[in-house]
Amino acid sequence: MPLHRLDSIRVAVPDAERQRAFYLAAGLTTDSTGSRFAGSNGGEQVTLEQGEFRRLLNVNVLSNDPSDISVIASRLTGLGLSSSTRDGVLVATDPATRVEFSVRVADAPKSATADVFPQNGPGHHERINQRASGVIPRARAPRRLGHVVIGSPDIEGTVRFLIEGLGFKVSDHFPGIIAFLRCSTDHHNVAVVNSEVPQLQHYSWECDDVDHVGHNGTALIAAGVAQHGWGFGRHYVGSNFFWYLLEPSGSFIEFYSDMDIITDDIEWETRGRTPVGPEHIGNSWGPRMPLEFVVPPDLDQLKSGWAKIS
Repeated sequence: MPLHRLDSIRVAVPDAERQRAFYLAAGLTTDSTGSRFAGSNGGEQVTLEQGEFRRLLNVNVLSNDPSDISVIASRLTGLGLSSSTRDGVLVATDPATRVEFSVRVADAPKSATADVFPQNGPGHHERINQRASGVIPRARAPRRLGHVVIGSPDIEGTVRFLIEGLGFKVSDHFPGIIAFLRCSTDHHNVAVVNSEVPQLQHYSWECDDVDHVGHNGTALIAAGVAQHGWGFGRHYVGSNFFWYLLEPSGSFIEFYSDMDIITDDIEWETRGRTPVGPEHIGNSWGPRMPLEFVVPPDLDQLKSGWAKIS
């Protein structure tokens, strides 16, 4: 695939100081400016700005080859959309969400490591005469930004921009409701969900395993910097374990592990992918999706914010 991976996002929030404290409590590290934040494997992947209302400003995607940039520019022109290229970075804005997408050529891939702990199961005993390491609280930084979910008032228009313009691929699609798109081997890096106004519905950080997910979520709730949102559970679409927390700005943040990986498009379409219906939109097991996950509590503020800049 021409695209390589999700690199970073830039967000605006009404209380940057509170958001900064949340990121630090989540284990992310920051630079000298206190505005860029990194996990343990992905580098600096979130840039924070002060804004009147919460908003996803930019999504940065990495490409494999310099020729991809000109191809993407040509495809966008074919869709009647403008783009600009400067210093090898292509920039284009999705008309429906007004999110700016930038594409640049990737540097050398970052090596990823994970803590691996012995597991016991029926007839399979790796951990003998000792407790599981997962029972010991070990909240630690998540690994990397895995995906973002963007609310769009024109879901099919945004999906067309991402697929026909930027070159994303479809992993799963429930028309009119949500589309899961990939620019890497992860099942999805950007998902687009139907929304009354543009919004960053949630963004997700990869963890090593279910204990990493559980300890991080527990620590943030105990510290009083986040509220329980939805989980613990396992998604049908993407297959990942998940726990969503409501972070200070009003978006959901997800800690996840064990996501589907797609390395062969034909194999996925013929053997891996299965039909997705309404019963699959939420989860395979775990608590039911809360209403707040569909209708954000700050919807009126989002409407007011967008009305001011429209």
